[in-house]
Amino acid sequence: MAESITLAQLYKNLKLALRNYQTDTPELEARIMIEERAKLGWSDIVAYPDKVIASDIHAQILHDLDVRLQGRPLSRIYGIREFWGLPFVINDETLDPRPDTELIVELALQRLDKSTGGHILDLGTGSGCILISLLHEFQNMDGLGVDLSPKAIEAALQNAERNNCKNRARFICGSWFESVTGKFDLIVSNPPYIANHVIPTLSTDVREFDPILALDGGDDGLQPYKIIFSQIKNFLSPNGIALFEIGYDQKDDVTRLVEDSGLALRGVHIDWAGNPRVVEISCGDK
Repeated sequence: MAESITLAQLYKNLKLALRNYQTDTPELEARIMIEERAKLGWSDIVAYPDKVIASDIHAQILHDLDVRLQGRPLSRIYGIREFWGLPFVINDETLDPRPDTELIVELALQRLDKSTGGHILDLGTGSGCILISLLHEFQNMDGLGVDLSPKAIEAALQNAERNNCKNRARFICGSWFESVTGKFDLIVSNPPYIANHVIPTLSTDVREFDPILALDGGDDGLQPYKIIFSQIKNFLSPNGIALFEIGYDQKDDVTRLVEDSGLALRGVHIDWAGNPRVVEISCGDK
């Protein structure tokens, strides 16, 4: 059994261990562990450094640290991830949402009027983080999320209820457009876009903990785009737009696929790291 410890010393120990492990954000991860197990936030660490953490709580945190140092992301340890400032349940069949993907929500806010109604389609919805974040912002819109995994759909349904939009969000199990009917004002997707031969070279947290179904984009990483772009005109409203996440090195290939499909490329948008991250598409003129 671990000994009791002060809050300040615990925070210091966690930061040091995580920094030695070379995580990108040791301070943040240390705070998340303390908040999750001890229910104490950053303000408590600052205001009450001498607060004693009970031995059983300390033991839980040390166990979490040991699991983290073996490579498992905190989001997989606790089963929850923040995206667009909202909490999302994840499981072993949902992708762990990344900040890069929030660019889709940012662009939608720039393009669409929040006061109007409409319909959103999210292909490969996973945890539902993109669709639910959009519905959180666009209170007069409704949405449909599609995913091949029944377990991902379960997580998306939980997240819709958790984030107060279950009455405006539907989720169905299927492959891309196969079970979809109707027209949509906004179509979004973060499809699998990693070429299958590249997957073994990915970082441990991605390769071992993200589901292969959410990563594998076929031999060239482009298979989902080929399928979606070939059918999207049947589902995108005449004045609608579509926003798709792409890999950092896929700009030219995806642009070519857009043009070959007779779609209009409205732009390729850069993420915070300066990489091409989202393509914007419509059915009409640019």
